[in-house]
Amino acid sequence: MSIAGSFTLAAAAIIPRLSFPVASSVGRFLGSLAWALDSRHRAVAMKNLFLAFPKLTESHRRQLAHKSFQQVGRTAVEMLWSTALNDQTLEDIAIFEGREYLDDAIAEGRGALITTAHFGNWELMGVALAHIGVPMNVITRTIDDPQVESVLHGLRTRTGARVINKRNGVRPALRALRAGEVVGVLVDQNTLPSQASFVPFFGEMAATTRVSAQLHVRSGAPVIMLFCVPEGARYRFVIEPLDTTGVPTQETDRVEQLTAAMTTQIERHVRLCPEAWLWIHDRWRSRPPSTTSKTAR
Repeated sequence: MSIAGSFTLAAAAIIPRLSFPVASSVGRFLGSLAWALDSRHRAVAMKNLFLAFPKLTESHRRQLAHKSFQQVGRTAVEMLWSTALNDQTLEDIAIFEGREYLDDAIAEGRGALITTAHFGNWELMGVALAHIGVPMNVITRTIDDPQVESVLHGLRTRTGARVINKRNGVRPALRALRAGEVVGVLVDQNTLPSQASFVPFFGEMAATTRVSAQLHVRSGAPVIMLFCVPEGARYRFVIEPLDTTGVPTQETDRVEQLTAAMTTQIERHVRLCPEAWLWIHDRWRSRPPSTTSKTAR
């Protein structure tokens, strides 16, 4: 067993015994430790923040990057805590805003596409939705460490969600939607150019997965945007419809324009709470042909 696997198994046994605020504090501490020790991801976060917020001072960007590391730590530890989730603890740690949009979408009978980002505790949000009875399916990438993957798979599915491997995920996702279920898709990470639409994100073209838009076009399932906004030791789960203003209904570039609309909505929330987003991810790594990045100027 790997060191990471052994640590994860031990933490999964201990963390649920803590209160949620204490678990969150442990996560922030671990995030700060990672900020101090992980120079590679610290550099990626600072590069990304310069790209997104060039007018901020270096000091301000460092503060945002540090808080983003703390949120990553929170996400990991709070997910390990999630086996303690029940009706009472959910009420204590989360507020649902706009739940009627999701309920109405499901009631249409075509399923629903929850489209979201690595923002706040996106993992806990999925667990919470399954806990309240939403028929969740989540499209995920398998983690390289098998012990860590086993623990995370168990946490994701404990409250009833099903996991769909992103490598061959389109058919099972369509089956779930046709059965009236909900499919959750993260659309804010760098994607291979051959599988991506390049759409604006903070004024820079970003290689973005088309999966959510493609599933919507093929199934007719409504797209619901979801954001896990940190509010102190709690979260607000903001649920809202996709803003499709200006998106064509019939044109051949509909998938790309829907993908752009999703990305614009994500950017809007990241601008409101930048410390909640995963800045350690190299979001603009893939570049479109003949495009000069701001970072190269």
